[in-house]
Amino acid sequence: MTKNMSTSYTFAQNESISPRQLYRLYVFNLLGVGTLVLPNNLAKLGKYAFISIALGVFMAWLFMWIVSEVRERRKTIYDRSIDKTKCAKMLIYDLIIAIYELSQAAFLAWIFVKLIRDSLIPDESFTVVLLVIMAVCAYALSGGVECRARVYEVVFFFVLIPLAAMLLFAISDVRLDYLMIKDRVGVDFGIADIFAGAYYVFAASISVFNILFVRERTASQIRGSVSKAIFTYAGILFLLYAVLLGNFGKYSLSEIEFPAVVLMSDVQIKGSFFKRADALMLSVWFFTLFSVLNMSLYYAVLRCENFAENTGKIIFTFNKNRHSCSNKQFGSDRQKSHDKEKSTMRSWCIIFVIAVTVTLAYILESGDEIVKKYLGFLLCIAIPVIVVLTIGLMLIGCSAVELEERCFPTLAAVDIVDVVSHRDVSANENSGYIEFYYNMDKSYEPEYADDIKTAVDSFEDRLSQKADTNHLKVILIGKTLRKDKAAYSDFMEYCKTSKKFPRNTYVCIADDINDIFDNMGDYYEQKINKENHEDGEPIITLGTLLDDYTNEIHENR
Repeated sequence: MTKNMSTSYTFAQNESISPRQLYRLYVFNLLGVGTLVLPNNLAKLGKYAFISIALGVFMAWLFMWIVSEVRERRKTIYDRSIDKTKCAKMLIYDLIIAIYELSQAAFLAWIFVKLIRDSLIPDESFTVVLLVIMAVCAYALSGGVECRARVYEVVFFFVLIPLAAMLLFAISDVRLDYLMIKDRVGVDFGIADIFAGAYYVFAASISVFNILFVRERTASQIRGSVSKAIFTYAGILFLLYAVLLGNFGKYSLSEIEFPAVVLMSDVQIKGSFFKRADALMLSVWFFTLFSVLNMSLYYAVLRCENFAENTGKIIFTFNKNRHSCSNKQFGSDRQKSHDKEKSTMRSWCIIFVIAVTVTLAYILESGDEIVKKYLGFLLCIAIPVIVVLTIGLMLIGCSAVELEERCFPTLAAVDIVDVVSHRDVSANENSGYIEFYYNMDKSYEPEYADDIKTAVDSFEDRLSQKADTNHLKVILIGKTLRKDKAAYSDFMEYCKTSKKFPRNTYVCIADDINDIFDNMGDYYEQKINKENHEDGEPIITLGTLLDDYTNEIHENR
């Protein structure tokens, strides 16, 4: 029976969301904070706030572009199997990002609770509302980002269409004298205030940083989707601020805590059906705030989990050759134990993140002075540190030290054998071991295991450097494995779910994979290109096999 190897990793391995889902998810993420807290903070600028909004949106787009570049150049920042020499550096990255995510999540949770209590249930206690929201967040965390993306893809128009309709209704109440009021630059505010307003807009859009962790999408796909989300958000923010300014006036607008919500209650709709339009429209900010809050919590959990794993690698010294004498402990039991440990660690990380967020939200509720200091920390320390860290990662690229810590195999070989004569495997009664190796040098013997994942992991653990398979040229598949339907299916499932090998890697079938060593990956790539170009035949790649395998599975159901 074919084993679906993704079932054990539903939390952190489901980042394969479509560009459309990414666009809609980030529209919600950006609208959540920006439409609630920006209008009253920009109100004193009057018409000049539109300049601040334009500058802030441009800064957010530029930052998004930088983050996408960092993600493209340094894909291993998400990789959890980083070698020991990099653990200390990753600990610093993870700690900084986790603190930032937790700080943002706590502020969002506090805003969320405050909005619900002020608008819907003012008599309910802060504790009850906070705990209910965090309980829902904890449940949503287990579903990962893909589940949330699907939900928001469905509710996208159900949320934005009513918002657009209410804004159109509100346009009729706009007073042109409020919009055309004379703003005295240098008296009411200065040029510095315009740039400060732009920074507020940028800070409210800082959630674009999390595209650093979006998996299985190219930089161009991410830029396209998130750019559309930023421009959609900018258009809504421009329209909302114009309507708010025209309805309330700059001075009144600056004194209203959540002017967008208040506007919804002031809109007059004929008939008796919509008497509490503000309560109905509160769903807009419920979905948007929940989206960005859950995103911050989700990536905080990932960073905490990664921090815990890398801390363990530093505390405990591992023998690089430990698998050489323990290969008789094959795959399934060890894999089950590893999955159980990861699941337990993940659960503790979720509990820790929720507990820290609740504690910080309680601190924010203790008084206005605390809120001001907390906002000062976010605006003056946390966000600038994240920006500097991102720019620094882009500028340093892959240093010489990092390159020295990696090896770049050009060929991977996999087959299935009945007996492993030169290994002590008498304790295992099974036959049909998976044989795997990279073309490093002849001092590295192939790895044998019950399943492909264990074979690959065990072989890489014996290497003195981290294997970077982004430069893999050819995968050599033995004829025995190709004819074994169950083994071949397991191999395809591993390639499909782990994304270990690039889809554009060429595939060859060999009678004996043990004759291939050294730099044969480059040779085979050139040979395949030459022969197929001359014959006019299509080149078989791993992506071709995965597509055929996936389609065949669905057709046979």
